[in-house]
Amino acid sequence: MENKMRGELAFYDNVDLLFKDAQGNNEVQVAQIKELVEKEVDLLIVSPNEEEPLTPVVEQVFKRGIPVILLDRKTGSNLYSAFVGADNYQIGQMAANYVSNILGGEGKLVEIKGGSTPFIERHRGFINGIKKFPGIKVSSVEGDWGVKRDGEAAFVQLVKGGEHFDMIFAHNDILAISAQRVYAALNRSEPIKILGVDGLDGPEGGLQYVSDGLMDATILYPTGGDRAIQLAMDILNNRPYTKENILKTTVIDQSNVEVMKNYTDEISSLEADINRMGEKITQQLNIFKTQQNLLFAISFLFLVAIILLVFTWKLLVERRRIERSLQRRNQEILRQKDEILTMSEVAEKANKDKLTFFTNISHEFRTPLTLIQTPIDEYLANDEEKISRKEMLLMRKNIGRLMRLINQLMDFRRIDSAKMRLQVGELEVVAFLENIMSAFEPMAKKRDIQFKLLFDERNSSLWFDPNMIDKVMFNLLSNAFKYTKDGGRIIVRVREELLQNSVKISIEDNGEGMTPEDARHIFDRFYQGKGAQSKIGTGLGLALSKELMELHHGTITVSSVPEKGTTFEISMKKGNLHFAENELKEEVFQQDIIEDPSFIYDQPEEEVKEQDNKVQSSITILVIEDDPLLRKYLVRKLSPHYQILESASVEEGSILAKEQIPDLITCDLMLDDGDGFDIIKALKSDIRTSHIPIVVVSAKSSMDDRLEGIKLGIDDYVTKPFSFQFLLERIRMLLINREKLREHFIHQLPVEISPSKDTNLERSFMKRFNALIEEYLSDPDFGAQQLGESMGLSRSQLYRKVKAILGYSVNDYINKVRIKKACQLLLEEDMSISEIAQMVGFSSATYFSTVFKNHLQMRPSEYKEAHKSTG
Repeated sequence: MENKMRGELAFYDNVDLLFKDAQGNNEVQVAQIKELVEKEVDLLIVSPNEEEPLTPVVEQVFKRGIPVILLDRKTGSNLYSAFVGADNYQIGQMAANYVSNILGGEGKLVEIKGGSTPFIERHRGFINGIKKFPGIKVSSVEGDWGVKRDGEAAFVQLVKGGEHFDMIFAHNDILAISAQRVYAALNRSEPIKILGVDGLDGPEGGLQYVSDGLMDATILYPTGGDRAIQLAMDILNNRPYTKENILKTTVIDQSNVEVMKNYTDEISSLEADINRMGEKITQQLNIFKTQQNLLFAISFLFLVAIILLVFTWKLLVERRRIERSLQRRNQEILRQKDEILTMSEVAEKANKDKLTFFTNISHEFRTPLTLIQTPIDEYLANDEEKISRKEMLLMRKNIGRLMRLINQLMDFRRIDSAKMRLQVGELEVVAFLENIMSAFEPMAKKRDIQFKLLFDERNSSLWFDPNMIDKVMFNLLSNAFKYTKDGGRIIVRVREELLQNSVKISIEDNGEGMTPEDARHIFDRFYQGKGAQSKIGTGLGLALSKELMELHHGTITVSSVPEKGTTFEISMKKGNLHFAENELKEEVFQQDIIEDPSFIYDQPEEEVKEQDNKVQSSITILVIEDDPLLRKYLVRKLSPHYQILESASVEEGSILAKEQIPDLITCDLMLDDGDGFDIIKALKSDIRTSHIPIVVVSAKSSMDDRLEGIKLGIDDYVTKPFSFQFLLERIRMLLINREKLREHFIHQLPVEISPSKDTNLERSFMKRFNALIEEYLSDPDFGAQQLGESMGLSRSQLYRKVKAILGYSVNDYINKVRIKKACQLLLEEDMSISEIAQMVGFSSATYFSTVFKNHLQMRPSEYKEAHKSTG
């Protein structure tokens, strides 16, 4: 840090740096600061040893009008001019992410920490970051490793306890290498990974330890000495500056340690050159001053003075030349720095893509797990329950989905580790394709899809690995069936290219097609499109197909037009000269049995006819779920209890909710055509549907997702996989609570409407609804039609919403309000029965008396007499 400060000061004139080192002692540092203030420094740069002891003295300096720059560490106050340093909380989180990546989300780790402010911040960031990975267990060790050695003793006791640890995370490189040496001295046979913090250069620095293999990685902790001097000069020269200057950091491991070493060595060399040049310039300036004094003292040495002036001019020229050289070197350093940052951004993007992939694949796992777990739970809960053949087929189909995902992951792992080996033989292409297509024939017939194989030469042969090309064709045909509508067309063509000595196989469909942007990236790993084919998935199948084709020295391409169709084409060279000798297999062999494609297109089983003893219910539930198997399962299991509406998309679900006004909605969050949060937000902000309880049934189980749902107004959150009995009970309780709310509204029939604004949509609706009834209460022709027009709702929509909230029809509710208003007038006003009947909207006193008696079992005159006698 000091070297960087002095190196930066070489670019400024007439600036003195007074440097003090407290050697980690708070009292000494406070005394040094007071000493510097007494010397009337123009600006103070301080790196607080600890936050609390240094805060008062730093505040005093700042209040005296002396600018204060905090370097590396902050105080407990905002009274300072600027801060330069790394974000220790971020470093802790970066360490947590690195540990998770290295351990694969599971393992045991020892954290070695200290008590200073940076260690505390790093520990907090690390612990908060590692909470995301419950599979990683952390044991912390704190204490001194120098004089007292209590920290070292605690670490030895922890390791000697016999428990196996996979990794050590120390809050600086010194603690990390000390722990490594202690661990090695204990003769533990298990290897352990070590992560430190600082990344300093030099023979005893973290970079050298990583390079030598003593540590697996270290996190760069930038000093910021040069940036502190730049800020100081900006402040002293009244130039604009940034108060908070957070320095960037990165993880240094075997993949980039040599680059970082070369980078730091170059910087150290430049700093040494700058210091030497600065010393040389200072020496020359001293000589110049001496010669100038001699010139003034001895006039007769005028000739000597001229020579000295010429010499001084040459020094200035040399200085400018040196400055230009340093500027060029500095630009080169900045360029290298930008390259490193660019590489870091690329790595960060790749990491984000992997996180997105794991989020999506967790959704892919949770849905079939739900369809496997729920029938099993029902069977276990009831000894007499038997799992039907339909449910057994449902579980078998979803087990197939899980196995295919796992096999794809394993294939990628073998490809990445160069363990995927070709075993090619010569096979007839047409016969091979016919064998694969036969597995898709039942699906094509069931969905009335024209499914043909066209070829020029039946006996055309190729050298390839049938197991791998089987997976390629399976993925391509699965995609074609997935995105081709019933009654569509899928054509497989085989043609020989004589000039190119190759065979091309194309799969054409007239399905949904894809956008040009999706087509450009469709073979990228983990890619999730935004077009018509952006179904929830893993982004693995087509990427795996491309990898397998490259192993065969072949190609795979795609062309597509939205709403018209897609064509995938693979091309393979004829002969076997392009394969290595160990990839050839002498005997011709047949392919293994291919996968069952039935679960790729989630066509639900044919509907079972409703039984005569099915429970009838006036309660309607709307199920919004894009997975056909899970949607049909929920519909089948909920039907004996409620009337069921179903939807597979955001648009259709929104329309059904607004037109049918169901009593409750269950909704997934990861839907084909949008985000489930979007439909929830739309329904909860629409006066027609805001009262409907919504139960989220989703694989997204993070706390952020739950909080987002609560903010939007969802009533319950059930994560996949789930117990159907649990879901059914949650639905029942929500409907019971809705009934209680309905009774609350009924018991509070209005007499007087408050003008205060209510932000709750249901209460706002009821206030406006009751206000309109009050306004037109005396109009005998006023009813549901006029009320719906005033509310901006159709008559059917108004009926369903009022029925859902109050349990009464609109006209029945209006009559209840009229009777309650009549009761008030009977007791508070000296009016006749006929006058009161007209005021509350009855065309005749006779009809009013009849309705009044039906509601209260007494005539208006009897009611008035009875309540006046008791009042």
